[in-house]
Amino acid sequence: MLSYLELRNFKSFSDITFDLRKAYGKPKKVAFIYGENGSGKSNLMSSLLFLLLTLDTLNNQIEVKKLQDLNNDMTNSVEDEKVRQDLLQQVLRTRLFTLSDLIDDYKMLGSEQPMSLKFGFQINGSDGSYFMEFSEHKIIKEELRYQLNEREGVVFSLKKNHLILSPTIFFDLNYKKELQDSIEKYWGKHSFMAILCNEYHSKNIDYIKSKVNTNLLDVITWMNRLSVWCKESKGETARISIPFRFMRQLEKGFVRNQNNEELKLCEAALDTFFTQLYSDIKAAYYVFTPDKNRFSYELYFKKLIDGRLINVPISLESTGTQKLLEIFPMLFTSIAGASAFIDEIDSGIHDLLIKSILESLEDSLNGQFIATTHNTLLMESLSPESTYIIRVDAGGNKSIECVASYKQRTQKTNNIRNKYLRGDYSGIPYTGYLDFEEIVEDMLHNTHSSSIDKDGDEE
Repeated sequence: MLSYLELRNFKSFSDITFDLRKAYGKPKKVAFIYGENGSGKSNLMSSLLFLLLTLDTLNNQIEVKKLQDLNNDMTNSVEDEKVRQDLLQQVLRTRLFTLSDLIDDYKMLGSEQPMSLKFGFQINGSDGSYFMEFSEHKIIKEELRYQLNEREGVVFSLKKNHLILSPTIFFDLNYKKELQDSIEKYWGKHSFMAILCNEYHSKNIDYIKSKVNTNLLDVITWMNRLSVWCKESKGETARISIPFRFMRQLEKGFVRNQNNEELKLCEAALDTFFTQLYSDIKAAYYVFTPDKNRFSYELYFKKLIDGRLINVPISLESTGTQKLLEIFPMLFTSIAGASAFIDEIDSGIHDLLIKSILESLEDSLNGQFIATTHNTLLMESLSPESTYIIRVDAGGNKSIECVASYKQRTQKTNNIRNKYLRGDYSGIPYTGYLDFEEIVEDMLHNTHSSSIDKDGDEE
């Protein structure tokens, strides 16, 4: 599980720490983060997405080469223009996914200092940390610390003219030499962790296990099992790590066999989920339609409307119901034992409904669930230990404080929600006097007195 985050010159954070450790350093299973609009809640979730994206850069480079070769081979043989364009777009989308582009997207605007991220974690009761530092276009320092024999130590450490690969972890000398050659070839444009992930995904797992200590593989597995959903300037982005393929395509898709066992299991899970949440939903099920040598499928609800049972496709459902379907895999993976991070979990969902989900989640959580929210009603169910506030001072400096760290004592008659709304913890919007009438009158007056015509063009 994630123990802490340290971000420097990342997005809107110049220097911030998000500490999820409770007594004796054990990570918390649940945390909800509050703050005013623009305080950086989404950017906090983006740091986890950034980590996952950096792990894929070398895989992407290899896949781009394969797709380019495939595209070149098929361009002349494929008559369908749409198919050719789809292939080309696939190549372009992957090509844009480079470490240099990621740095450009995530580095703090106007900062001339290096961007760095440190992820503290605990796996199987052992603490570790992963650190990355970046210049304008490449990684310049990287270090992984985790269990070496009986204590924490350096698994690997890289920077210019400096390389440490622990003999306790990398015990096969020939394989270690192969990795050193890969570092010389790729490091800078790719992280060493990206190199290791490429090894992990492209080679036989038994071969890898014979070359390196399982402690390193545990870290790679933990990172690859993180699920992140966040809102960014380009829109919502989700990276869901879950062993069920159809859990990533719950709304609709294609299947070879309409009796596919995995899809049937997803159908049963969704039926239980939605019928327990909604009194008017009596069943959730998939409708299959033959499509050449396969079947298309789409999720439907059997709903009680005006005394009649109506079959309603998910595409015609409310924004809140569609959002619940989208976050269901995140809830699933956290209950199954992994870590899930979701931005604005309450977007479009009724306050009481998300409160009910949270209460049910805490009772059955085996993994970790971290979310940002504006829903203050949840504070009535959250403990002080699970409630965090992003504070922004007059100089624009930011910090993340756990409510439990405040010295004020919280009574049942003076709960977290009341104190937060009163401003005791900060992290709420403060506005001056807002005169809409003055704004409108000034604009209308200036419009009539200027040379702007009715279409908004200057004459």
